[in-house]
Amino acid sequence: MPAPVEPTPGDADPAVEPHRSDDMAPGGPARQGTVPGVARSRRRRLLLIGGALAALVVIAAALIVRASDADGDRGGDGTTSPSAAGEDDVGSGEDDGDPPPGPGATGLGDPYFPDVGNGGYDVSHYTLDLTWRPDAGRMDGVATITAESTEPLVSLALDAVDLDVSDVTVDGEPATAELQGERDLVVTPPAPIAEGATFETVVTYTTGPRSLTGADPVNPGWVADGDQVYTVFEPHGAATLFPANDHPADKAAYELRVTVPEGLDVAANGLLSETVPGDGEATWVYDAPDPMASYLVQIVIADLEFVEDTGPGGLVLRHAFDADVAARLADSMDRTGEMVDFYDDLFGPFPFGAYGAVVVDRPLGFALETQTLSIFGTDSATGETIVAHELAHQWFGDAVSPATWRDIWLNEGFATYAEWLWAERDGQAGPGSMAESVAGFGGLDTPPADPGADALFATSVYERGALTLHVLRDTVGDDAFFTVLRTWVERFGGGAASTAEFEALAEEVSGQDLQPLFDAWLRAPTMPVLADWVG
Repeated sequence: MPAPVEPTPGDADPAVEPHRSDDMAPGGPARQGTVPGVARSRRRRLLLIGGALAALVVIAAALIVRASDADGDRGGDGTTSPSAAGEDDVGSGEDDGDPPPGPGATGLGDPYFPDVGNGGYDVSHYTLDLTWRPDAGRMDGVATITAESTEPLVSLALDAVDLDVSDVTVDGEPATAELQGERDLVVTPPAPIAEGATFETVVTYTTGPRSLTGADPVNPGWVADGDQVYTVFEPHGAATLFPANDHPADKAAYELRVTVPEGLDVAANGLLSETVPGDGEATWVYDAPDPMASYLVQIVIADLEFVEDTGPGGLVLRHAFDADVAARLADSMDRTGEMVDFYDDLFGPFPFGAYGAVVVDRPLGFALETQTLSIFGTDSATGETIVAHELAHQWFGDAVSPATWRDIWLNEGFATYAEWLWAERDGQAGPGSMAESVAGFGGLDTPPADPGADALFATSVYERGALTLHVLRDTVGDDAFFTVLRTWVERFGGGAASTAEFEALAEEVSGQDLQPLFDAWLRAPTMPVLADWVG
């Protein structure tokens, strides 16, 4: 995501208030009263109490058995027989067996958003079957989530914000579920799930457009503006549209099946595999097989015009433009192939099977690098450096996602530096000139490696993050610097990585002690003096 876009005269449409019916409001029917297939807090408390009592019974029985064994092994005078002592030396079996199943954690402990994401399992695939009901202003959904347990589970949690859940199954069997707090759907299957087991959870629900309070300029969620629907989920808004492990530490493949009335089209991540006609509607099916963080899911519903092209190495390039802006903005993505070719040489091969942009008929004030299909508003699509920025995120942010949201500079600092590299390639001011200009602006005291949850998109995350890379390049030289960037994508692509891992990689490749550099540029509470670091 680039820095906020300055509004363009004539594009300053009034903000569209997110629609939310009374049923979707916090404290409404989705969270109070009886919902078919969804157990309330009292049942959950009883389950927990019952589980605790059962555990106490097991422990007491074990103690009785151990005491009985001890008495049997002792003579009448209380001494231990030699044969019994030998058996005890071999092992009592006290630590044998698997740990008992327990509830999966509700929250991954992210330093900025500790309640986001969930523990105890790893999702491998989501199938989202969504039906848009524009007349009712709602989305009906069936989410099929395939995951592997990383510990024995009696229950698991999914992030779900204001989803009106009607049914939940685990491996085809009815499960109970309870909405807890602001974002957790706690699912209790009919039987515990063993560690290492693959299991399938199916959640049937409905929801209305919803946006959460976020860091300026983004309020994450999904928006319905008339018949136009689009998603902007960064950092934790995917849970407003579908139940998920909504943290970039758990990435998965997706199949997106979106049913819309005739006259509307769908653009989404990945590639369109089929369009299934129905009675007055059609289902658009998109396959996104590469691991993707939930905040990077993109679904746009509108009257769209599609433009297709072929990029370097046969890369599929496909763009979608709202029909009302296509004539004016369709050429805004014409240089995408050139940019991919340029970045391929610097960062390594493009990490996915397709790329493109979707442009909605609204000034967003930003753009977002949703995986394989970046979203732009009418104000951001005309900025070539913004187009380059979002493309660069496909390597830095999408292929390699931040391990925690405190690591966001690994997204934004890298994409900003990539902007500077593209500008130089295009005959404009390059990284050296840009670094001097940016360093002279001031306002960069916020440490990029720890900006705070309310400042995810602070200028310092972008500009001082990019300056960190510029100083690193000057310190280690071009060969080592670009080797670091390519190795970063090769080593961590498909997963998530941290600032500490980047620092370790830079030292590994360069053979230099770079801690003073990273401490000054990423963590110091005041902006360093550029001239002290760049020769």
